[in-house]
Amino acid sequence: MIAARPDKSTRELAISQAIRTITGLLKAVIYLLQHGVYVIGFRGWRNDAGVDRIVVQVAASPYLTTLFRDALWLRQHHDGVLTIHTWFVERWGVRIEWEDVCANTH
Repeated sequence: MIAARPDKSTRELAISQAIRTITGLLKAVIYLLQHGVYVIGFRGWRNDAGVDRIVVQVAASPYLTTLFRDALWLRQHHDGVLTIHTWFVERWGVRIEWEDVCANTH
């Protein structure tokens, strides 16, 4: 069976959304690099609602809390004697995440 070809307006919408997503990623990465933030990598997926999501992972730095004063705590997990806190901020439709690592002292 041959799949139905999407109509022109559907294709145009998909292209427009892809351009917006890619442009947001590019703006985020350029901003981070201009501010001396090391970009580890990025990942993307389409959520259940059909919305593309991009996360840029950056190396931890005390500078990030100054650069992103509106950063929010996302989660915490333990790895041996370490407690790892994940922080994030949204910019240009992209989530920027980093982890702060703390040693447990008790």
